[in-house]
Amino acid sequence: MFNWLDPYSQFVGVSLLVNVLLVLSLFVAFQCGVLSLASVGFAADGAYTSALLNIKEGWPPALSIAAGALAAGLLALVFGRLILHLRGIYLALGSFALGQVCVLIIANMSFTGGNEGIIGIPTTVGLTTAAVVVVVLCALLQILHQSRIGRALRAMRLDDRVAAGVGVNTPAYRAWAFAASGVIAGLAGALGAFSTVTISPGQYDFTLLVQILAMAMIGGAYHWSGGVIAALVIGIIQQDLGQVAPLVQGLLYGGLLVVVMMLLPEGIIDRRGFRWVQGHWPGRPGASQAMASLQSAGRS
Repeated sequence: MFNWLDPYSQFVGVSLLVNVLLVLSLFVAFQCGVLSLASVGFAADGAYTSALLNIKEGWPPALSIAAGALAAGLLALVFGRLILHLRGIYLALGSFALGQVCVLIIANMSFTGGNEGIIGIPTTVGLTTAAVVVVVLCALLQILHQSRIGRALRAMRLDDRVAAGVGVNTPAYRAWAFAASGVIAGLAGALGAFSTVTISPGQYDFTLLVQILAMAMIGGAYHWSGGVIAALVIGIIQQDLGQVAPLVQGLLYGGLLVVVMMLLPEGIIDRRGFRWVQGHWPGRPGASQAMASLQSAGRS
């Protein structure tokens, strides 16, 4: 059990919430049917931009974090217009390449510290700050979910041609969703940078991408709460496992992903799952009929 008052537990809590933000950045792109694998690269861009502005230019931490998020969003908006012309697996590979190029450029530039990274970042972001950011973002996503824009994004995920046929400007929605994904990922990277003393390109590797992608797929694209729950639960389990073999962690992610995809294709927040629970919950309408059907099937 963690004592959330000590510095280590505070750091663990911030790390969990940073992962939540990264998963939500994937969710925003998922909403319009875009499988983006660039979030880790955008997080690196946000982290390094904010850290360099604070250390070398003397910007205050809050302004540096905002600038890091906006820089990642601008990068996503500019290059997203090129990548988003692709479709399917080619779009996923294109976004993956964009994210990896961001990390490679950072690792090979002298002013970023190269592979050694940046040391001496002030630890001004604590658990309370990270929690407030996540809560505000979740509130905004809920407003978006219930809005006309949210309905248009979900229609695009189901069938972008039908959505375009009813008047949805699919290229513009897709571009701005990709840019918003970049902003959230950059914000996650910037908050992560100011919760630790040092950052390096190795923190934004393929392993992190696999972890957040598994969390996002388990959470599903139906509602943002699925990604939040998946990121927190899997993150806590991972902390409890400690320094176990990478094979065990791989089996954890892979096993959970396979089970969820088989039983709940839309993620853990799946409408069919809710309907099944409502139909079988004692005292709910339809529960007695479901039980009678089950008993008659057993007798036959």
